[in-house]
Amino acid sequence: MPIFKQTPKSKVVAIIDITSSSVGGALVESNENYPIAISAAPRSPVNFLFDVNLEASLRCTTDALRLTAKKMKSLHLGKIDEVLCVFSSPWFSSKIKTITVTREKPFEVKKDFFSQLIKEEERKFNNDKKESRFIEHEIIKTELNGYFVKNPADKTAHSVKSYIYLSAGVKKAMELAEKEVAKVFVHTPLRFATSSLVVFKVLSDIIKDKEGFLIIDIGGETTEINIIRNNALEQSASFFKGNNFLFRKVSAALNTFLKETSSIVQAYSRGHRSLESSDKIAAAIKDSTEEWRGYLKSSLTGMAEENLLPQNIFIIGDDPVCGFFSSGLEKSDFSEFTILRKPFIVQKINPEWLSHYFKEDDYQRKDVMLMLEAVYANKFLDFRF
Repeated sequence: MPIFKQTPKSKVVAIIDITSSSVGGALVESNENYPIAISAAPRSPVNFLFDVNLEASLRCTTDALRLTAKKMKSLHLGKIDEVLCVFSSPWFSSKIKTITVTREKPFEVKKDFFSQLIKEEERKFNNDKKESRFIEHEIIKTELNGYFVKNPADKTAHSVKSYIYLSAGVKKAMELAEKEVAKVFVHTPLRFATSSLVVFKVLSDIIKDKEGFLIIDIGGETTEINIIRNNALEQSASFFKGNNFLFRKVSAALNTFLKETSSIVQAYSRGHRSLESSDKIAAAIKDSTEEWRGYLKSSLTGMAEENLLPQNIFIIGDDPVCGFFSSGLEKSDFSEFTILRKPFIVQKINPEWLSHYFKEDDYQRKDVMLMLEAVYANKFLDFRF
């Protein structure tokens, strides 16, 4: 039976979160006002591969997507109005394009001015990425005559500078997602989104920090970094090291199966340590943590070339690996990247930050990404009906 009692102004949206190591799902009753009702299906893990390659990852991710979609459908037998499928790295690529148009005489900035700019950038983006398919665009920020303007349409200026977020998904992944979704949610409209834009839109609306901040999302196979400054998504980067990198190191050190390693690391973090294995686990964690920080440092070096970075970092990730990786970010060896030349201030994003958006106890499910995506769907998307 239906789990939501829909009203004429509410819509039920199925959200599918596709990451590098799992597929999560949630049914959300979206409406004009808060609170949001949410019912989440258990995440389906992507089979743990010792050697990661795109074809094998795609096959295992499709299996997890199929399972998650079926779980979601069983939660709600009523009408589902739309499916929102959100890709995390490595299933999409993105860039922030800066476009400047300057004319000798002042001109009126019409709405079609931006649509023409975006259409041309979409064409270029698609031509550059043959194995990809365009997903979305977003005008992050616009300046008229050098000054930020929130609503530039119909205003007059000599110069227009626009910052546009563009993303494209792995074409094969998008096609498989469409196929699997169509099997379960028959004749239901499907749209795609990317985690970078979702996280930026929601968190920049919650975290009011004039100096800006970094968001580091530690996933299963990848780590994503986003810089938000002056209410704009300024830069994005990612590297192929995540939770599973640590698990593989521990598995190799103990000569155990990969499936067992997560439980071993969880037990170790809670203080359940045997004399036989604790030294090996500690060494593997130390080794993987140092290597992960090396990759992060390399990414931050490139991102800080033009401007030093904000002081605050907000982390998204699963414990205990998230804690292992992020524990050294507040040390002085990262202070070279920050505006004040002081160590980063690190906080982990937790469900309580988002609790006011949801009906009582719904947020206790504690899947931060699904909660962010639910808020994004409710607040920033115009649904097609």
